[in-house]
Amino acid sequence: MKLKSLIAGMALISSLSVSASQGAQFSVLPGVQFGATKADSIDGFSFNLLGAENQNVSGFDLSLIGYRKVNGNFSGLHLSLFLEAFRVDGNMKGISLSLWNDVKGSVSGGTLGLVNTVGGDATFQFGGVNIVNREALVQIGFVNYAQQVGGLQFGLVNATRRLEGLQVGLVNYAENGVLPVLPIVNFRKTLF
Repeated sequence: MKLKSLIAGMALISSLSVSASQGAQFSVLPGVQFGATKADSIDGFSFNLLGAENQNVSGFDLSLIGYRKVNGNFSGLHLSLFLEAFRVDGNMKGISLSLWNDVKGSVSGGTLGLVNTVGGDATFQFGGVNIVNREALVQIGFVNYAQQVGGLQFGLVNATRRLEGLQVGLVNYAENGVLPVLPIVNFRKTLF
């Protein structure tokens, strides 16, 4: 009975997705996608079994396992039910929960995963390893790194070149900190 319901749901998604707006997609693998090709954008709902690739995605994106790639921008909520790598070549607005979140642009929202990497600025990261190539507002994890921290780094090891906020952790490194390396708490020299 559950299998029949799943098949019926997949058929419904693929029949809805024939519209010009590409409102829904069902994907088995990247390249085996119903409702939208990798050259199309999605505005609505996407369900991916083992992976998918699209241009831009807005809305709710649900993945089972594998690899999810957005060649442009992502806006909405991305959830991975099991192990998945989620990659956005542009900017992301919203939230992503995945094993590995890799955003080449900036993140307005949050990434939650074992590894979170962001090429631009990031609002919020929660995970094992968090890396931001520009400015991070909040990072919570075992290892956190950002070129600049505007808010809080909370973890076992925190590192930044320019600290404009607060670091709390076992080892805190900030080039402009009270001292470059401090245990427990570090902040910039001129904070107080």
